[in-house]
Amino acid sequence: MGVENGTILVVDDDEDVLLAAKFLLKRHFSKIVTVSSPDTIDDLLDQNSFDVALLDMNYTAGATTGQEGFNLLNYLITNSSKTRVVMMTAYGDIDLAIKAIKEGAVDFIVKPWDNAKLVNTVISAFKKVPETVNNTKSAGSRRSSRSTETVEMSEVERIFMFLDIISSTSIAEKLGHIKYFELLNDFFMDIASPIEAHLGEIYQYIGDEVVISWPLTEGIRDHNVLNCFFDIVDTIEGLSDNYHERYGLIPRFKAGMHYGKVSTGTIGTLKKEIIYTGDVLNTTSRIEGQCNQYKVNNLLSKDLIEALPEGNYFEFDKIGEISLRGKASYVTLYTSRRK
Repeated sequence: MGVENGTILVVDDDEDVLLAAKFLLKRHFSKIVTVSSPDTIDDLLDQNSFDVALLDMNYTAGATTGQEGFNLLNYLITNSSKTRVVMMTAYGDIDLAIKAIKEGAVDFIVKPWDNAKLVNTVISAFKKVPETVNNTKSAGSRRSSRSTETVEMSEVERIFMFLDIISSTSIAEKLGHIKYFELLNDFFMDIASPIEAHLGEIYQYIGDEVVISWPLTEGIRDHNVLNCFFDIVDTIEGLSDNYHERYGLIPRFKAGMHYGKVSTGTIGTLKKEIIYTGDVLNTTSRIEGQCNQYKVNNLLSKDLIEALPEGNYFEFDKIGEISLRGKASYVTLYTSRRK
């Protein structure tokens, strides 16, 4: 893939995000401009003609509303109509990204991102022909109308499992990026069979993490969600000799599990994708992130345990609680093991 003659703007208050985005995108575009604040946007527009802008939703410490991202989006639509805007968001803020698409953004990317997906999203936005209209208000209305046709939202109850390889950074440094990619590919291929056997659906790959999902009734039937996890454990243990021979290590992993109501629908224009949005995803990700702290390979919420059918297949040990961002409520965590 050649280098496109295009200029990309990345705005994010996290310097690590700016560095990572610039490193990835400079292989594909002739000029990458990164800034940590939208305060200099006037000077930037005077000096550059941006083809694509990659924007974070919040820039001020403690800000969570996304209003700063909306303000910058609207400013670019008004003052740089040829710039295609891609929003960056965390799992818990995907609803804001969908709102941004209705207001004129062409797409969004979830952080932490999959590198290939980030590049493909920006390239798709770059190749998208900007709309030419007589005034910016009609342009925003036209984009909003088109996006409304794409987003057909409904509410469903689903179980999510976030499954992540442990110590992936040190493994990647040891193996090198090519060998590490081969390890990830083997791992994801090997766990596909137990996921399919227990009726799971792979929702997303995010770097070294896979997000697996079930409709609530399918996930709790026959304890599919837990049997899936422990069958993955058995599968990787059964292939341990193969992994050790090829990579000198056996991948270890951890998983967080939770369920609840999410919104779902199809999003996108050039590339359509079914997405799920809601606090459930953000909470499940945080549950998985607590595995290291409690030194266990799986954690699940009390809500999910109470939804499971009765049976003497598993035992559960209470571990602790986590608070939810912006809420007074807590999620009680348990770890599970087979009897």
